Amino acid sequence: MLVDIGSMNWWAVLAATVVAYVIGAAWYARPAFGRPKERLGDPVRLMIAQFFLTLVIAAVLALVVVRFGAVNWIEGAAIGLVLSAGLVATSLLSDWMFYGLGMKLYWIQAGCKLVCITAMGAILGAWR
Repeated sequence: MLVDIGSMNWWAVLAATVVAYVIGAAWYARPAFGRPKERLGDPVRLMIAQFFLTLVIAAVLALVVVRFGAVNWIEGAAIGLVLSAGLVATSLLSDWMFYGLGMKLYWIQAGCKLVCITAMGAILGAWR
């Protein structure tokens, strides 16, 4: 097996999820970037869904952190930064190019993902 799921610290995964969720909530709060233009549904359902999506990201990132053998917060943060810049930010840029999203929106979204996934990596690297 490539990675033993039992070697993951699930408390660290949960902590990383909560921290990233709080960062995202603050990032998208009205004082940060203004009033959101459109909501896609019930805010409570969206928040619950976002929490579980963030949990999935944290669990996958934990597998990568364990596989690469990160043993401190700096190594975990570096893994998070590289993965978020290389995979997430480039995917968002592709969306921007093909769907005509505004560049301001791209930087808001990409910046949030870079900060959140880097923070999650730091937590997962430090708390193995």
